[in-house]
Amino acid sequence: MIYVVIPVHNRKQYTRTCLQCLRGQTYPSVQTIIVDDGSTDGTDAMVQTEFPEAVLLKGDGNLWWTEATNVGIRYAFHKAPANEENFILTLNDDTEVGPDYVAQLLATYREHGPCLVGSVSVDSANPARLEYAGTRVNLRWTGEVDLASQQYQNQYSRLKSGPTALRSDSLPGRGVLIPFRVLHEIGLFDSRRFTHYMADIEFSVRAHKAGFPLMVSVLAVVREHVHATGLDVKGTLSLGQFVRGMFSMRSSTYLKPRFYFALRHSPTHLLYFLLDVARMFTGYTLRRYKSRTLKAGL
Repeated sequence: MIYVVIPVHNRKQYTRTCLQCLRGQTYPSVQTIIVDDGSTDGTDAMVQTEFPEAVLLKGDGNLWWTEATNVGIRYAFHKAPANEENFILTLNDDTEVGPDYVAQLLATYREHGPCLVGSVSVDSANPARLEYAGTRVNLRWTGEVDLASQQYQNQYSRLKSGPTALRSDSLPGRGVLIPFRVLHEIGLFDSRRFTHYMADIEFSVRAHKAGFPLMVSVLAVVREHVHATGLDVKGTLSLGQFVRGMFSMRSSTYLKPRFYFALRHSPTHLLYFLLDVARMFTGYTLRRYKSRTLKAGL
């Protein structure tokens, strides 16, 4: 059985679309678990009325992504049949998938498992644009190579012409198939240190260190609404907004989880963290410069 765990909060239309995609999966043994963390927009009523086959669990608004995901995982542990190979599939509600999505993830697992299997992601507004296809990570010096841009020039057609699965050094939680045995061996997502952002990356790195390969299934494609997630960190932000984002739990540049990640996984600890902060400022500066240059050229 595959248990799809989706944390949601006040994005009813995204949640509806995502659930419609999951309802049409060709793989039959799928149970969707929605963890509604205190939505006030009628998400819970919509799920109960339109998708009665989904399990609806509720939070009070303080679970955030990580603990909401753990709530769904614990429910799956309790309900899973003992005589089957069971999986968790983490997924965000601002995503859409094709009917063979789950089947493709499972096919990659059957070929390369035991492992974690992540998804390729593309821009829902432009599916030819590749957003994610794995990473190469240097845990000593905070170097990270984004394969989507560096190796495939953000073109899904280039990726699709190669192997059907790629190895990665980390995986985002936006579509990751996790066998129960991994969770039993390394534990759940760390909701104390990684409340919202980086819990997925930290978990995948922890699993990799425990000996489980991280694979990306080229044919398991997630169409993501790229402007719907978190705080915008593009060059349109002022310096003040960018700095404030480093102290906001809603921001991907939030410093606290990055500090804990450095302490837990990098052999250089504080140096890794400082280099990571420097890398973020450098990236922001370059994006800001590019944004101003484009405006000046108009």
